[in-house]
Amino acid sequence: MFDGSHRTNKREINYSGASSSSRTSRKANLTLARQQRLARAQAKAKLNASIVIQRCWRGVRTGSGDGTGRKGIARALDGRFQAIVTDALNDASDSSSTDDANQHGSSVAILATLLAFRLSPALSSFYTSTNDISVEESMRQDLLKMEKLLTTNTQQISPIAARRLTSVTLLLLRQSVSRRNMGKEEEEENRRMISLLNYLLQTIFSSTNNTAASRGVVDDLLQSNRPSDYYMSILRRGQDKRQSKPAWMINLFSCLRDYVIFHRDINVDNGEKATAMDVDDDKVSNPYDLELLLKWCCKTVLHLASTSDQQDVATAAAQNLQGDDVLSTILQYQQGIALLASILFIAPSVFGKSWLDTELTQFLRSLTQMQQQGGAADAATSDKDLIPWSPIFTHYLSCAIMCGNNSTPSNNDQIWSTALCETLNNHECSVLHHIVMQADVYHEQRDLYTYSVPVILQYTLQRHHDLATLTTFAARGENISSWIEDDKKNNSEISVADAAATAAYATDGMDVDDDDDDDEEDESLRSQSVSIQQPSQRDKRSTSTSRYSRQDLQTLPKLDALYQTKSLLDKKSTTDRLRALSRGARGIQIEVQCMISLAKKVGKGQWMLSLSNSLFTPTTPQLSSFGLVSSSQLLLLQTKAQECYPSALSSVLTSCSGSKAGRNAASPLLAKLAFHNPSLFGLWECSSQNVSLLTRSQSSKAKIANSPQLVAAYEVFSSFCDLFSHHLLAVDDDEFLDRYFSPTDGGNTPGKILASDVVLSLKKILNDLYWVNPVLAADISETNTNAESILRFQRARLLISGTKLWNSLHERWCRLYRNVQFCDENSWWFPFLAGQHDSNPIIHSQVTTFGDQNDDDEVMDESSVESVDVDEGDAGGDALASSFRDPKMARVLTAIPQAMPFSRRVNLFQSLIDSDKLLMQDEEATFRHMMMNLDNPEQDGEMGGRVRVTIHRDALYSDSMNTLNPLGKKLRKKVQVTFVNQHGATEAGIDGGGVFKEFLDDLIKDAFIPQATKNESGEEEQSSDDNHPDFFSVTPLQTLQVNLDSDGDYSALSHYEFLGRVLGKAIYESILVDPQLALPFLNKLLGKQNSLDDLKNMDPEFYKHIKSLRYMSAQDINSLGLTFETTAGKNKTVELIHGGSNILVTKDNVIQYIHLVSHQRMNIAGSRQTHAFLHGFRDIIPAPWVRLFSAYEFQKLISGDDAVQGIDVQGMMNVTRYSGGLHPSQPIVQWLWEVVNEMNSEQQRKFLKFMTSCSRQPLLGFKSLAPAPCVQQTRLREDNRGVDIAEESPIGNIRLPTSSTCMNLLKLPKYTSKEMLRDKLLYAIEAAAGFELS
Repeated sequence: MFDGSHRTNKREINYSGASSSSRTSRKANLTLARQQRLARAQAKAKLNASIVIQRCWRGVRTGSGDGTGRKGIARALDGRFQAIVTDALNDASDSSSTDDANQHGSSVAILATLLAFRLSPALSSFYTSTNDISVEESMRQDLLKMEKLLTTNTQQISPIAARRLTSVTLLLLRQSVSRRNMGKEEEEENRRMISLLNYLLQTIFSSTNNTAASRGVVDDLLQSNRPSDYYMSILRRGQDKRQSKPAWMINLFSCLRDYVIFHRDINVDNGEKATAMDVDDDKVSNPYDLELLLKWCCKTVLHLASTSDQQDVATAAAQNLQGDDVLSTILQYQQGIALLASILFIAPSVFGKSWLDTELTQFLRSLTQMQQQGGAADAATSDKDLIPWSPIFTHYLSCAIMCGNNSTPSNNDQIWSTALCETLNNHECSVLHHIVMQADVYHEQRDLYTYSVPVILQYTLQRHHDLATLTTFAARGENISSWIEDDKKNNSEISVADAAATAAYATDGMDVDDDDDDDEEDESLRSQSVSIQQPSQRDKRSTSTSRYSRQDLQTLPKLDALYQTKSLLDKKSTTDRLRALSRGARGIQIEVQCMISLAKKVGKGQWMLSLSNSLFTPTTPQLSSFGLVSSSQLLLLQTKAQECYPSALSSVLTSCSGSKAGRNAASPLLAKLAFHNPSLFGLWECSSQNVSLLTRSQSSKAKIANSPQLVAAYEVFSSFCDLFSHHLLAVDDDEFLDRYFSPTDGGNTPGKILASDVVLSLKKILNDLYWVNPVLAADISETNTNAESILRFQRARLLISGTKLWNSLHERWCRLYRNVQFCDENSWWFPFLAGQHDSNPIIHSQVTTFGDQNDDDEVMDESSVESVDVDEGDAGGDALASSFRDPKMARVLTAIPQAMPFSRRVNLFQSLIDSDKLLMQDEEATFRHMMMNLDNPEQDGEMGGRVRVTIHRDALYSDSMNTLNPLGKKLRKKVQVTFVNQHGATEAGIDGGGVFKEFLDDLIKDAFIPQATKNESGEEEQSSDDNHPDFFSVTPLQTLQVNLDSDGDYSALSHYEFLGRVLGKAIYESILVDPQLALPFLNKLLGKQNSLDDLKNMDPEFYKHIKSLRYMSAQDINSLGLTFETTAGKNKTVELIHGGSNILVTKDNVIQYIHLVSHQRMNIAGSRQTHAFLHGFRDIIPAPWVRLFSAYEFQKLISGDDAVQGIDVQGMMNVTRYSGGLHPSQPIVQWLWEVVNEMNSEQQRKFLKFMTSCSRQPLLGFKSLAPAPCVQQTRLREDNRGVDIAEESPIGNIRLPTSSTCMNLLKLPKYTSKEMLRDKLLYAIEAAAGFELS
């Protein structure tokens, strides 16, 4: 049965069908008949084997002994095997002649075939065992007997039997080494099994080498003429010869991997290094098992490379495939090298370095020679030279990873990919750790190494969540080594403080039970879990694409809080897993140590900077791969690396993303990459190319289908936003304009990032993320890892990071607005918001209330760098968002208000005020209150909705301070003013609104403008009864800032608080006033921090001098004798740091000195006065309302547009109405506008104040003035009692023009000439009289 002998049947000769009697024909017939006979014998052997196996599976009685079914066959085989073993051993001991030796060799071949059949998958489960010995041990003993026989005879056995025995031997070796407790006896047995493995592999490769080069290993084995081989082949799962699976090859590599890990752990237990590669180990001998297994793995790869089928595939690939197809097509021998690389990189130190270099050099040289014979062109190196194998192996590993990610492999490719994934999934950190640590070793093949690493880094970070978490927090500057400490204190305190801070926003508006104050840590974590595990809201998009709930569209601060909370939860879960693993087996501890070391290496930034510099610096790749990699492949690999690097960088920067610029100022990765120009430009190039992809309208199915490309595009843009926003923190305005502004070039500038291009690209993307297809809160909180969830998370991340960069650029644009505009104002507007939309978007019943606001954070000191706009600003933003009907608009206006034109924001701001006035100035409530208190005149001044005050003109400020300041928030009510003139007489004017406007305008001029400025302008000095200090001082730019001389006067704080309420009241009543406030002071009103560049908007000369220190030499700085102190106010010196008066300014610390000085002058000095002013201002105007505007826009809200000199006469003419018989066509009307048009700007403003009580035209033009201006005709003459008389009467006085300012009404007498009208009108507006003039 097992020797395969068959007799010849003469009748088979007739089957040839030949009739010729010639000698040649007869020979041909015999040859053909012999072939047919052999084919039938092989078919019969197949059939018999198939029948036997089928009976085994069906359990049919076989008639051999008393056994039945598969168990019976197993027992019969066992008996037969034991008998043959005994005979073979006896024959081996008695054999003395050649015939005996041949007979013994035949017995060994039969024994090997029988043993292989017995160990086949169909029967191995019924392997005989007793109570004293396991099945595995029984198999081991049989193989050891086989090894003993082979030591006495080298007769070749069946190749198929050898393959099966090889697989079983490798399996048993792997099981043995995986137990990690190998004794000496078992170790000796394993050495014998490895010797058996060596013989079996020699048998396989020798039989393969004797066949034609066009057949592979499995094809050669299946061409054997012995029917016994078919008994083995029939047991194979696959029947197709061409689709055979090299399982034994994979087992060989897997066995090497297990032995490498085993010896690594043994070395670590003995105190040796586990991952080092540069150890001088020439005196160290390699373990026999490792050396033999590695050699056979190399031979396997060489065998795969030598087959002609593979060469045909390689030739076809080189001829037909281009671009990414070349990189996504990898041959089996290349997959073998990749698998071998992953195994060696786990722990290369288990081999002797010199031996390993020599062995792999010889391997690569043999591989190079094979490829040169196939047509490769590179020259081979000298035989004495060592080939640096690590970069080449890294290259093939990256190619295998790309092939597994980008293509659908065949059956043979699939088994190699599976083996590679199995190795990487368990040891990817060790593999990548070795690759990263070798970054500076291989200089000759730097490009090949550099272009391969990003692919492996991206693969590892995407599939190893714990490594990604460690790396991203290392990039933030955290000490990740402390995460795995077993200290209980660290275990309880990790992340809780940070999580509690962010969970306050994430849980706002959610049903979270937080009444338990005894366990704050557990409560904070529970709050996080509630915020993260929200139900998905994506299902609503299938039914409605235009309506979203407020829970879906949470404001940006809440989204940012959800994002940060998710990062902290990832940190906590990773910490818990690592602590558990660090207490596990030694091998697992090694993986944890490699993970932490790798995360530090990547997160610290220097390695990433070196990699980025190699990728994005324009250079030609240097090819030095000894013919193994072509130049075209290297160029394609460079392109692929430039695509993978941003994705890997995005994973590293995950926790560095956020809505606040400067939050991660301590990040070492940001500090290095953000100021590396090639990295920024490389990322910008990748980002700008993807704008159309990210903003393209696609269906849900199309987005899911294109999710890998979309995710990669979102990742690279998020990385650019994080780096560029951090970069802008340290770039002053002059450098910014020099680098990122091109005033002459309207298009793209090669090699340069234009700020205008960044603004426009971000506008398109943010318009999609905010408005077209808005990001939902569930996009961040979902914990699924499918493609759709990852895509939504990356969209949310880009929303947060993109908003941060867009706002940073807008702040820069606002600061430069008066000098240079690096983009047009409409570049910030969303298309929909720039057009027509809901004219009344305010919910009147939900207008922001004036509850207690946390103003303590507004004190500007060194410890409050971000306190101004963190807690109070975010909470106020949520309150403002609740005032709008559309949650999309609410999110936009609280995060990026510049996306809406200024005029529309002014209308929204006015709508907010009008809504509040409905509550505070209810006339019906006022009337009811008045009727109820008719008999009590003392209550008349405090009736609901109105406040009446009496002000003496010669005590304007003191009366106002005493009567209005105590009102506090009640100052939002209507205020009716009655003036008392200098003679003590009450003026006749009735306040319908105009008197109060004049009063407020005069009060603000008196209180804000310093006395010296008034004297220079020729204004009257204030009376001695109304003396008050100058609360503001004039900057060199002729703007106002708080007077620093009053810094120590705490009694002045109440005055600043009052002035804040007065300015807030002017804005509340839409009254434009004169004071031009300094932009740094306006930034404080908006709750923003000032930077060094804001100093030039307060004191340009000082800014110029302080900035020049950066460019001075060390000698020049030392000669100045500066110390870390500065002056504040009059004759007051403050230290910038503790002991600063004794610390000299040098070249090393001059940057710190510059920023400390600017921070002191811009944020610390006058902080008490500013805080008091803000407290009063926010009694009238909530902080979130004014955050709709930038600083320069806020100034326009206070005093109007300075670009308009005087008034817009034509605009006023267009909206003016006429009464009393006047018509625009009459001469007197034409004279009026001619006279007004001929006035200078100061006279025009006086004319406007005479008519409306306000010297500045409305912010949105005269069309927004309510009521509309009107000109009414009156009689020309009056008698001494003011009674009208006939115009023709020669007696009487000619009237002057008068006005009713509450109605914006000009009463114009019927003058008879233009000259008379001019004289009377100018006299009236220049008189500056009170309300008794008429």
